[in-house]
Amino acid sequence: MDTAGWCAGALTDEQGAVCLLGAIRQAARGDRGLEADAAAVLLDTIRRRFGDVESVPAFNDAWANGRASIRMLHEAASSADARGI
Repeated sequence: MDTAGWCAGALTDEQGAVCLLGAIRQAARGDRGLEADAAAVLLDTIRRRFGDVESVPAFNDAWANGRASIRMLHEAASSADARGI
């Protein structure tokens, strides 16, 4: 997301930008278990900061730009690292 760019409404757009789940999917490189674990950590991180958020895509798509999504992705990565995920 830092390099490809952020998008809403799709995992990846025509220019290669990604949403939160698209970024996780790219980083997981086909490991669906890792992808699921990362998405769960991300949703937990989002909910701790913003309260009752329905889903990662709903959070991602609620914004006009990617700043909040990128910030949550970085926080979730730190949290996952601390948990040894």
